[in-house]
Amino acid sequence: MYKQIIKQPNIRGIAAGAIATGEIPTVGTHYGTYLRCLSAAGVALTPAQIKTDVGDIIIRINGVQIVEASATFLLDLQKYYGDNIGAGNVNGIIPLSWARPHLATDQERSVFALGMADVSSFTIDVKVTGVAVLSSIEVLSEVTPEVRRLGQHIRINKFPQSFATTGLQEITTLPKEGNDVGYLALYIEESAGAVDKVTVKLGGNNIFEEVDPYLNQVLLEKTLRNPQAGYFHVAFDRSNDLSGLIPMVGVQDFRQQITWNTAAGAPGNYNIYTERIFGLNVKK
Repeated sequence: MYKQIIKQPNIRGIAAGAIATGEIPTVGTHYGTYLRCLSAAGVALTPAQIKTDVGDIIIRINGVQIVEASATFLLDLQKYYGDNIGAGNVNGIIPLSWARPHLATDQERSVFALGMADVSSFTIDVKVTGVAVLSSIEVLSEVTPEVRRLGQHIRINKFPQSFATTGLQEITTLPKEGNDVGYLALYIEESAGAVDKVTVKLGGNNIFEEVDPYLNQVLLEKTLRNPQAGYFHVAFDRSNDLSGLIPMVGVQDFRQQITWNTAAGAPGNYNIYTERIFGLNVKK
């Protein structure tokens, strides 16, 4: 089915330190949401300027948060998925691709598009960290006229962490959520420290065991992912198909063991971002 690009109402309330807001009409089925960041002269901001002036972005559907991420992370996420096919950052655009572009067929990609038939509100909050260049944020939607319920969809969430030393850190606090949730990937920020290796345990079994950055780069590049500086990427979806996830059904124990490099120093406060599918048992 053809996809339209529709210009939505602009984000309102752009000011330094403000939470600017926007609302997207709940019609059709949404394959992507794109924030276009412009100067007062209507010139698209560079990625570096976007990262300076735009902070966290929160998106809610029916009041439920489906995205909490910095503009920096969203730009880095696009490069992670797109660099190896020449689809890195471009001036002006913060992309949110609801349908996963790397899946093999449009039928597979369309599974995670956001149906609006049971949605009453679709809102965006943008933390404006500065207006050195930023003057306005336009919103554009990639939509089809399909009438679908929300169904399966991807959520991007941020989970703050802290570790005051180097060596082994074990994290047991990432949510399991429920039987309709599956993990696609974890993104461990290396804003201060550096990761030597990562182990992920599921139900007492190692499913990602003592993987260092070099092996991880090979694993990621095998499926055309491009590791980004400042993150250790733990990808469970390396098969590039709909089965590429870790389902949480029946899981009681889900933990991550991170070994932080001694020479690089303690990571301090950092974030783990997650990409998860919600609604695995929901029919469209």
